Amino acid sequence: MNHRVSDLLSTRRELLRVGGHGLLGAFASQALAPVQARAAGKSNPRGTARFCVVIELAGALSHIDSFDFKENAGTQKDFDVRQVRNDLYLPYRLFPEMSKEMDKVAIVRSMKSHEVVHFRGQYYNQAGRPLNPAQATEIPSVGSVISYEMEALRREKDTFPTYVGCNLDTAGCGALSTGFLPPRFSVLDVDMKQGAAAGPSGDEAMGLLEERYRLLKKLDDVMAASRGGRDRQFGAFRDFQNSAYRILGDPRWPRAFQFSKEEVARYGDNSAGLGCLFARNAVKSDAGTRYIHITHPDWDHHRNIYNHAVKSNHYIRCNEFDRAMAALLRDLSAEKSPRDASKTLLDETLVVMITEFGRVPGALNGIAGRHHYNLAYVSLFAGGGVKGGRILGKTDAAGEHVIENGWKYAKHQIKTENVYASIYSALGIDWKKELTNTPSKRAYRYVDALGATEMLMDDEIADLFV
Repeated sequence: MNHRVSDLLSTRRELLRVGGHGLLGAFASQALAPVQARAAGKSNPRGTARFCVVIELAGALSHIDSFDFKENAGTQKDFDVRQVRNDLYLPYRLFPEMSKEMDKVAIVRSMKSHEVVHFRGQYYNQAGRPLNPAQATEIPSVGSVISYEMEALRREKDTFPTYVGCNLDTAGCGALSTGFLPPRFSVLDVDMKQGAAAGPSGDEAMGLLEERYRLLKKLDDVMAASRGGRDRQFGAFRDFQNSAYRILGDPRWPRAFQFSKEEVARYGDNSAGLGCLFARNAVKSDAGTRYIHITHPDWDHHRNIYNHAVKSNHYIRCNEFDRAMAALLRDLSAEKSPRDASKTLLDETLVVMITEFGRVPGALNGIAGRHHYNLAYVSLFAGGGVKGGRILGKTDAAGEHVIENGWKYAKHQIKTENVYASIYSALGIDWKKELTNTPSKRAYRYVDALGATEMLMDDEIADLFV
């Protein structure tokens, strides 16, 4: 009986998605031009992390009900606010697990966003810069820049993509493309609910796949002469084929999606929990993935933000995030690094929580929710050289205005650009680098000091690490 590979392989369509316009970009010759880079300033990357995990709370966490807690007319009676340490109070009802892990975490309370709408805010969180429609098609995601920078460090045994997304398709902007960078630096966006179906279904399937791939390569060799000057476009598609083939043939890939019932119970059976479980497994596998961006959606609670009777509220979302991040920090800190016995995997992994902006302080609005607020909000950092148990920045008694920026630039609030400068630095990447041969001929700076509405400091948040 003749078999097709599709008869024996689990479906890939829902599992693996190359985000945004990454595949379309494979046929744009401008994206395949050799990249030209130059230093645009002086930086001293720290290189304190081998991996980075970003957890994006898409829809916006209420800062004054969480990691910059302020008692106000909107504070709920069942929050069970507890003092974690002298300078930190948290609603235990919302964060029972993270309350136990805050010695590992540095909080930045002086964030300011350019954006006040979700699409632009979520784009900002992936691109590391505000949306500029004139340049959007050529702007790569931060993950693609990291993939480009780390290509030279990939080993023969590295089959996992350098940049993996978890549920990026649930964000308003979807998964961003590689822009002017070659498509091989694209994100591999994983639908975590389909993750268990991540590999071939046995030796017979793998044998058939190898045979079909051998025949495909022979056919490709025969057709090479007829492609003429179009080989650069076809080359991008072959990069995708080769990457998929290597992943399918690596038994570590399906194992990265194998979660026990106990693990799912600890992390949570939701986008945050499953994403953090995959991130832990990918870090432990050390199979090529260096940057993981997890989207945890559905935080936009303009109404009924603390109504227990509705299907989505901050109680549910906070508890999901709380369990997932706390479990990730515990597991990574309990695992010794195979490279340095004096370190743990958390020492080698920078874990960051970001969100688009905050939510309006004070009393709840007329529909029992909180609207968007961009003048003050929070981000969290742990591992990868970060000194935990610290708070950078300070807001006023209402949480409306930042009164201390918490770093050496006393006149500048911390922005998303500075978050990514810190990530670049921890991963050993020169965040002041710029790429010059873009389609528009405008230099692409890894961290753009021009911002959207005001100048900003194009620097890392050094106070996180010292």
